[in-house]
Amino acid sequence: MATIDEIIQQEVNPFDPVTFKTGNFWQEEDNDFDSTVESIHQEAIDQITQVVNQVAKDHHTRTILLAGDVGSGKSYLLKRLKQSLNDKAFFVYIPPFVDSDYIWRHTLRKTVDSLMHKPDGKDESQLLLWLKSLSVFKEGSLMKTLLGERNLFINNFQSAYPSGIFQAREFFGVLFDLTNPELYFTACSWLRGDDLDEEDLKALKVKKSIDSEAAAQGILSNLGKISVSTYPIVLCFDQVESKQLPDGSADIQPVFNISTSFHNEYLKNFLIIISIVTNTWKQNSDRIQQSDKDRIEKSILLKPITLDQAESLWANRLSLLHRQADPKPESNIYPLSRETLEDKFPGGKTTPRLTLVLGQKLFLHHKLDGEEPKPDTVAFFKLLWEQELRKTEQKVTRIRHFSEPELISMLSRALTALQVKEIRLKLLPSKAFASYSFAYQDPRQNRKTGLVWAENPGTSFFHTMNACQKVMEEKKCQALCLIRAEGIGKANSKSYGTYKKIFIDGANNQHIKPDLESVHYLATYDRLVNSVHSQELVVAGETINLRELETLVRNAEVLKECRLLQDLGIYPPIKPPPLDREKEFLLSFIKIHHLIARRVAAQNTTSQFPRLNDTQMEQLIQELCEENLIRILDASVPLDEQIICLVPKQ
Repeated sequence: MATIDEIIQQEVNPFDPVTFKTGNFWQEEDNDFDSTVESIHQEAIDQITQVVNQVAKDHHTRTILLAGDVGSGKSYLLKRLKQSLNDKAFFVYIPPFVDSDYIWRHTLRKTVDSLMHKPDGKDESQLLLWLKSLSVFKEGSLMKTLLGERNLFINNFQSAYPSGIFQAREFFGVLFDLTNPELYFTACSWLRGDDLDEEDLKALKVKKSIDSEAAAQGILSNLGKISVSTYPIVLCFDQVESKQLPDGSADIQPVFNISTSFHNEYLKNFLIIISIVTNTWKQNSDRIQQSDKDRIEKSILLKPITLDQAESLWANRLSLLHRQADPKPESNIYPLSRETLEDKFPGGKTTPRLTLVLGQKLFLHHKLDGEEPKPDTVAFFKLLWEQELRKTEQKVTRIRHFSEPELISMLSRALTALQVKEIRLKLLPSKAFASYSFAYQDPRQNRKTGLVWAENPGTSFFHTMNACQKVMEEKKCQALCLIRAEGIGKANSKSYGTYKKIFIDGANNQHIKPDLESVHYLATYDRLVNSVHSQELVVAGETINLRELETLVRNAEVLKECRLLQDLGIYPPIKPPPLDREKEFLLSFIKIHHLIARRVAAQNTTSQFPRLNDTQMEQLIQELCEENLIRILDASVPLDEQIICLVPKQ
């Protein structure tokens, strides 16, 4: 076995900021829960657990305000809460809304998305577990009978819930379809508010999609009412600061509006958790209507952590390295020290983020024998980007995972980062479809161009085309671009006729068919923007602002391979060299560690790119050596013992 100092030279920095970024707890792996310091925020978890138990007992919806300083661990606490209450509640993660006109539909969509996830240790989704735990299924023989006969299923549910259910027969019919593997995803799509085509509606035996705020509220009400016989549904509204008003302040009132509506409309069996930065709450609480604040059952302020807890956090991060060492280090936080904590935080208090950032700097300082190299911010960002992009690729399997307002918002944010000028949201005159569009100054043609992203089918597509026609008639832009991956209907349909007139016969107009990979790029950047607004994005040990993120995106060119941006002329069409992303990742990984075992660099790169084989990995290392970007300290030893060193810039 190696000594602890030999291991430190070879292994990754356990305090790498990339490893402690938080966000949607359904997109994060739970591998690091064994290293959680249980005492951190345990009081807050106990308080929330108590409220969950109250909701489970009397089914009255309650609201909790969860406030904490930047880096205090609010999002991570939500993740811990989900883990600890896995068998007591159904957990829903609600990311920031795009348009308050769609907030009920946004909440419903994200609720169903979360319910489609499988809890730890379960073989079925929360949605199916919820359905099969309802009181009407408590008798096993009855469940078997109900799952085999649609009308009996619906009638039994209607008898159990004779009143107060929105669109009862259609809703219960869709619940039945959840039990049919062939219709499960179609039924989920209807529940989440997707605009379904006539064929899918016919398969589900429903008249239309959920196409209004009132309908979305009705479905959420249904979920609460019939879940009274099972577990509470916990709605976690995270990063609520991310939606900005024109004056730059946080647009948090709509979230409190929806909380109050849950109470006023007697939606049962929900616990609403609103997570917010303490300063944002202090600056904006006076703007929140008093009636909305009165609906807050409990306000929980996350406290700073003690130095004992900070030391435990360091120990947990270092424990894997210590277990490999022989002899064992005398201190469980070696190469760090308690004295450094006391010097850095003389008041005896800190935050988890500050503790980890300090650990990262001190670990690298020890690894490099006291050297303090300037952090390569772009390299850190490229690593963060690739990890976030991979999460998106794994979770988002179709373009219509997102609504049109979400898609168009993602695109407008990306164009803003790339310094496209004069972006004006809501180009279409129809209120129903305005959030599907925006206009901007096309950098290629120096003209005002309109963008409409519409994946909606049937009648909705017809109305979208009519709205596009009005834009052209009123000359609101000089060119119009339709972004749509879905089909455009039959040639004899009215919607096709309008589409042909505008986007086939129109001289300056075009139809771009986006690919899923482009959506992955846009969604990844959008998530990082939300993290910035919530002051959660850490790059190279620093919490960055939006302008810094936009600069990093341009300098690192992480969006240059987005085909949609190429089709729009923002980037030139390019065909990157084979293994270009893999090579960039490997180099960035070495840049942030400076000194690393060859096997560790290879393992981390292949973990990020599982299709990369050993021969290709060796080829990338050889190319970087030939380009004098890295070098092998002793190439004569076996590969598993070799150390890679970053070549300093001259």
